[in-house]
Amino acid sequence: MDTKKILIAVCVGFVILAFVSTSWAGETRIPLEAAKPHPNASGTAYLSGDTISIHAKGLQPGSVYTVWFVNLKPSKHETGAGSAPYMFRTDSKGNGAYAATLSESPFGEWAMIMVVLHPNGNPKDMKSMKGALKAPIPTTG
Repeated sequence: MDTKKILIAVCVGFVILAFVSTSWAGETRIPLEAAKPHPNASGTAYLSGDTISIHAKGLQPGSVYTVWFVNLKPSKHETGAGSAPYMFRTDSKGNGAYAATLSESPFGEWAMIMVVLHPNGNPKDMKSMKGALKAPIPTTG
């Protein structure tokens, strides 16, 4: 009889834990893969319906990067993720972090997240930017 009570308590505990975990989670974890110009880069994006955060390493130290949502079809177009200038600067070890509030959910609207380097340090210069990290965005969060 005690074993049955313990088993019921454990099951109830797992159900409560599952419910609390999903309500706390509320965000989708997206591993970012390195683009050719940054072979040692890695990172993770965390997306919810109204926020984005990115943690990256292996980027160029002391450099300016911007974060974009991109669609490739039917033609390539992009929008900055968050508020202009959509940028972060890496530390002396090539680590960087970005966080922003989004005006709308990217799920089902955008195909990819891209993090790009601005070699001249100007986040408004779109001509000389180089890919650093990227990942597909799931259609639902």
